[in-house]
Amino acid sequence: MTFHIHKASILAGCVFAGLTFQPVLAVGQEDVVARVNGEVLTTADVAMAAEIYGDQLAGAPEEARRSAIVDVLIDMRIAADAARAEGIEEEDGFRRQMAFLRNQTLRALFLEQRVAEAVSDEAVRKAYDEKISEVPPVEEVRLRHILLSTEQEAEDVVAALDNGADFAALASERSKDEASRNAGGDLGFVTVGQTIAAVDEAAAELAPGEYTASPVKSAFGFHVVEVEERRNRPAPSFETVAPQIRRALESAAAQRIMNELRTEAKVEKLVPDVPLPQADDGHNHGPAGAQE
Repeated sequence: MTFHIHKASILAGCVFAGLTFQPVLAVGQEDVVARVNGEVLTTADVAMAAEIYGDQLAGAPEEARRSAIVDVLIDMRIAADAARAEGIEEEDGFRRQMAFLRNQTLRALFLEQRVAEAVSDEAVRKAYDEKISEVPPVEEVRLRHILLSTEQEAEDVVAALDNGADFAALASERSKDEASRNAGGDLGFVTVGQTIAAVDEAAAELAPGEYTASPVKSAFGFHVVEVEERRNRPAPSFETVAPQIRRALESAAAQRIMNELRTEAKVEKLVPDVPLPQADDGHNHGPAGAQE
């Protein structure tokens, strides 16, 4: 696998990080990963840079990823020294960009800290419990079936079941349904609409442990259907959905914090307040697309 790393984009990302090189005495020697013009690059610098553009190196071996990051930061330091030598630090463009980046970083850190205070583990658990309590129960039925080509074959299977034969064993021996035959006819847990209508209708009349007393006809042939179990669909586990819930809470908290700050600030927006166009979802929401 080949990894293509664009140094120009990575260097731009590192500027936003505000990476700094420290004197040798400020860090332990084990933390030094490079020296450039008497300044050191540390493991902390590498870690910060990895957070910014790590996706560009996703899948790369760890040592190769680390080496690539260090190479880019070395280049960044060399170019920065050259820029200082040419007096770019004193230019208005540099100062404007640094002021912008400073405000951007302050905003990010401020929201990060405030959002972390607002979205605790307890808040995530509470939101999960509330969402789960609002979900209506959905009944699932675990089905087995045996598909036969003729009605007589299906009646023979029913007769064998009446005489004590094992449903799963008969399905493995006789069912024409290649997908479920090797699993003893097991279709797993399904809801209404997930199987063909004839099977749904037959299963609706059966209690757990019962099978159809007569063959069920469909476009595929003749079925013998057994209901193994009925249950309400289990809710997704907390561990499965907690990251998604946390992201939603954090997004809402950040928006709420910014709205509160705006109400307290004196703001004059001197350009027209024009909303961004909505993304095209493939549906015509205008008058011409209205249904009569």
